[in-house]
Amino acid sequence: MKLFEKIMYPLLVLLILFYTYHARNNAYYFESELAVEGGPLQWLIICTLFFASIMCFYRASILKPFRGSLFSGCLVLAGFIFLGFGMDEMSWGQIIFKFETPTFIADRNSMREMNIRHLVIAGFEITDIIFTLGIKILATLYFIVLPFFYSRLSQIKNFVNRFAIPLPRYTQTGAYAITAIMMSFIPSDLRYIVFELVFYWILVLMMYNPLNEEVFCRKSLIR
Repeated sequence: MKLFEKIMYPLLVLLILFYTYHARNNAYYFESELAVEGGPLQWLIICTLFFASIMCFYRASILKPFRGSLFSGCLVLAGFIFLGFGMDEMSWGQIIFKFETPTFIADRNSMREMNIRHLVIAGFEITDIIFTLGIKILATLYFIVLPFFYSRLSQIKNFVNRFAIPLPRYTQTGAYAITAIMMSFIPSDLRYIVFELVFYWILVLMMYNPLNEEVFCRKSLIR
């Protein structure tokens, strides 16, 4: 485990404990100040997503001469995905500039905001679909199934490395599992915002020190 991880994991635990304490002992403060739209939790999420985006763009630029256009292109795509998620978290600038939501979007958005995550489809919010169904299924496949087959099937290994897919280590898988368990101690329905923050940071740590580190590390490359 690298120094950055040794610092971040305890900080993430402290963050969870901090928000759990307030959610259990002062629910009004947690929901109206900490987890509110435009509040500190949301800004931490935005900064985390932008940090992940910058990391992807940086790696794409330094690894393209060694790994080729496909590898760097996948990193650039990942960077734009993180950037898009970050921009959507800040409602594409609405929480800063306070502009009015177009009627077409407001009528289809549960919060009447300029974002995708609160859009309602067939009675379900995008957030509910992603973090209630999508994360549970995809995280299981990504954190458990894919690393298992990566070390056993050369076809999977070649595919993962070719398309610049960072794989989680057991420490990161364990961190995800512990986070999911700790969320059950937060009684508020807004616990998913805390989960988002910690989950994104686990992704950052996974990209920083993935199981297949050799394909992302310049030290392993021949210059």
